[in-house]
Amino acid sequence: MWSSVLVPLLVLCLIQPSTVHCGTRPRFVSDKMIKIAATVVNACQTQTGVATVDIEAVRNGEWPETPELKCYMYCLWEQFGLVDDNRELNVNAMLSFFQRIPAYRLEVRMVLPECRRIGKYLAKGDNCEYAYTFNKCYAQLSPRTFYLF
Repeated sequence: MWSSVLVPLLVLCLIQPSTVHCGTRPRFVSDKMIKIAATVVNACQTQTGVATVDIEAVRNGEWPETPELKCYMYCLWEQFGLVDDNRELNVNAMLSFFQRIPAYRLEVRMVLPECRRIGKYLAKGDNCEYAYTFNKCYAQLSPRTFYLF
């Protein structure tokens, strides 16, 4: 139930034109969603050993290429139910959330499939690399909707 609400929280960030407000959350993300996501975030940090500084670096536009960060991104996908039977990102799950947010719907509908295609191509079967490449692509193509927990 919550996966359809929390799924996009993995890749959401509200950005004003030319000003990035990193570390802040989008207006449509409730305190309840943050509390639920915190459990998943903590579990994935523990499982992968990712450094908090690496997560914060991504929020600030830097992309450390550590295996822990890459696997943290994939772990979030798994924990939020975003991975399909082929162990790939389930784009439909993410799109379903944005159906309720018209301001972002068209942009997200265009960006998700493109980044999924690029991520799969560049990752060459490595799930962690796939998640990292997808997120990096998404952040570049849709910075106003990107946020990494």
